[in-house]
Amino acid sequence: MFTGTVQKLAPLHQRALLDSFDARLLESREILRYYHPIRQEAGLKGIFQMRVIDSQTLFAGQAITVLEAVKMIEAGETHTAIYERLGFLAKNTYAYMLPRDLYYLRARAAKKGDKSVSWFRAAVGTALDIKPILQSYRGQTGAVGKAKGFEGGSKALFGYVGERVRKGLLAPYVNLSYGGELDKLYALPGYAELARTCEEHGVAMGATGMSITGMVNVGEGAVTVGFAAEEHVAEF
Repeated sequence: MFTGTVQKLAPLHQRALLDSFDARLLESREILRYYHPIRQEAGLKGIFQMRVIDSQTLFAGQAITVLEAVKMIEAGETHTAIYERLGFLAKNTYAYMLPRDLYYLRARAAKKGDKSVSWFRAAVGTALDIKPILQSYRGQTGAVGKAKGFEGGSKALFGYVGERVRKGLLAPYVNLSYGGELDKLYALPGYAELARTCEEHGVAMGATGMSITGMVNVGEGAVTVGFAAEEHVAEF
């Protein structure tokens, strides 16, 4: 279970975020249309209610509200308390992505109609081995840093997350996803130190393979990480 060169790729990821939330809304409406006979057949009585919460983030960040929801349900919290808590966390969840292949990101953006990133910009970033660090927060996605090389980027990203853990999180979880075999994620610079920092501060850190949809959109080998924290400006 648990930047230059692609600054304007944000529209691609923001559209993906909106498309995902809209799809969940449509699904919830379908459930509300057809749940009556299913509940009756199962012998369930009482009012059935359903809420859809926009996580306002992408990839690994989406797990934070899920983990908190499971914890609160197991603790017997009320529906209202759960809904309010998850809404609060959604507004304060940060997700970061370190892509491996800028050419691939540029191609995916172009396929979705976003031509703001030229072949030249992608080529320059690749030639210089500059990797952007992207942030998704409150429904907005954009570049907030850059690093020399993918391993340099992973060290900077994991180091930053460790710093946020030491300063205190709003929920005791750090979640990561990787577009490939997890052994490669574990071997990246900074990963082991981040794991130790989380353990020392009572934060549960989990890692999972990236979904097929995620890999299609951002490419193989990308790293994403999510956590909930007080509002702040990312510094890399």
